[in-house]
Amino acid sequence: MVYKTNILFLISIFTFSISFSQQTEVLKHHMSAAEKELMQNYSRSFTETLPPTGEVRNIAEWESMESVLVAYTGGFGVPVSLIAEMSQDCNITTIVSGASEETTVHSIYSSNGVNLSNCTYVYQDPDSYWTRDYSPWFIAIDDSEVAIINFPYNRPRPNDDDVPILMANELGIDLYGMDVIHTGGNYMCDGYGMAASTDLVWEENTSQTQAEINTKMQDYLGIETYHVTLDPLDEYIKHIDCWGKYLDVDKVMITQVPVTDYRYADYEAVATFFSGQNCSWGYPYEVIRVQAADYNEYDVNPYSNSLILNNKVFVPQTGSDLDDDAIAVYETAMPGYEIFGVYSGSWINSDALHCRTHGVADREMLYIEHYPLYGDLTFQTEYTIEADIVSYGGSPITSEFPKLYYRQNSGSWEEEIMINTSGNTYSATIPALNGNNDVAYYIYAENNNSKTESHPRIGIADPHLFSYSSSNIGLNEFADNPYLNIFPNPANESFSLNTTLATGIVSIYNTNGQQVYTTRFTEPITNINVATFTSGIYFVKVKSDNNSITRKLVVANRLP
Repeated sequence: MVYKTNILFLISIFTFSISFSQQTEVLKHHMSAAEKELMQNYSRSFTETLPPTGEVRNIAEWESMESVLVAYTGGFGVPVSLIAEMSQDCNITTIVSGASEETTVHSIYSSNGVNLSNCTYVYQDPDSYWTRDYSPWFIAIDDSEVAIINFPYNRPRPNDDDVPILMANELGIDLYGMDVIHTGGNYMCDGYGMAASTDLVWEENTSQTQAEINTKMQDYLGIETYHVTLDPLDEYIKHIDCWGKYLDVDKVMITQVPVTDYRYADYEAVATFFSGQNCSWGYPYEVIRVQAADYNEYDVNPYSNSLILNNKVFVPQTGSDLDDDAIAVYETAMPGYEIFGVYSGSWINSDALHCRTHGVADREMLYIEHYPLYGDLTFQTEYTIEADIVSYGGSPITSEFPKLYYRQNSGSWEEEIMINTSGNTYSATIPALNGNNDVAYYIYAENNNSKTESHPRIGIADPHLFSYSSSNIGLNEFADNPYLNIFPNPANESFSLNTTLATGIVSIYNTNGQQVYTTRFTEPITNINVATFTSGIYFVKVKSDNNSITRKLVVANRLP
């Protein structure tokens, strides 16, 4: 874990203006008075397309990103030192008005340690630097092709509103238009078909029913479960990133305020809501709380407004006494990531780092889809780990990969090459042990284009966990299992095996693959003696003379 606090310094904040009906207003994160008036009769040119065909998946923030999108409007909205740090690992795509402004920005970058070889520019005179709110949402279609979803931005800022179109052209990928007024700050997704927003989405789309909006979220983004919540912040903005954040598929951060704060009950209600929901992997969320100060306009604690970028997390810092505590919360919740504290005097509770940056999905990412084993599981003689692994750029998976890494009871890490069972599906097994056992595991893959990926995302530092106990064995659990767990017992020294095969051979192997017993059968087999067997796990194979194989076991009278 690397903790780098306050290495990113304050920059000057520049303002800019826009003209509405002969009035000049300084643009803010919220709508100005003129913008509110304009929005009452605002007519935007938006074309809704047919939704994508095929299986659609909305790409999550912590997945592989090839670039970060920022905008220059006389300033960047974020410290240049943050841009320099991000540029060490991925591209920086800067929206500028034209060639002259590109030269200006390039000079600023050159003077501030930005990796210039990782800089690209797109021309569009931006209305503002809140790229999170107006940038495109990225999807994967059939887990192979990255595309863009465009939506009507909930501000009357036409240049910003066109950025998804601009980026689709720049990246050379397909663009789909979803006619749901929205904003990126009020949206988070987990990459597995679940997303969340505040009820601002209902308020801004009154011409559509909630059911109609949910249908569009499913059709265009692949969102099967869309959580729409109250807004506990009680500010003008109603953006979910001001108080909540998915840190992973099974982890959600919710701000915590003191009990004396008038909003305390609302914050606790939202935290309770998420704690009562199952994540997309099928078990309850881990709800992580980050502390904010009591309500006071001078206390700024926008800690959920962070950016996850590949293996780094950038957390806004304001000089508050709670800054260090917030960093510690991220370190505990996201082991294996580098956690950076980013100081700026421009952060406010409703507008910080996340609002002013936006990741661009890696069009050639290596993607692993896996539903992990979790919790205290029923005993099995082996545990199958299965995953779909896809190289979006088409580069083949490297030979000897993917691999399953696992350890039991804090022992040494074992590795096993996963076998391609069909299509993009790979499988490997973890053998069971006697007694009470805790298992940690992760999946790792590489392709021939030097892309790597782990599941969970950070791999060995935060593996999947489950447990099991061999003392909780029942007869039915052996009915269709290829393994037999033998506990020699003077009172129960045999087991029976029933097969419908006519004639053949029964063979028993230990976990080293050594044959320890074999017999030919011409009728159902009974009373195989196990008194001479040592305690352990054995593989029982029944093979008929016509080469058909059965693993169906009926075990009786042999439990300790």
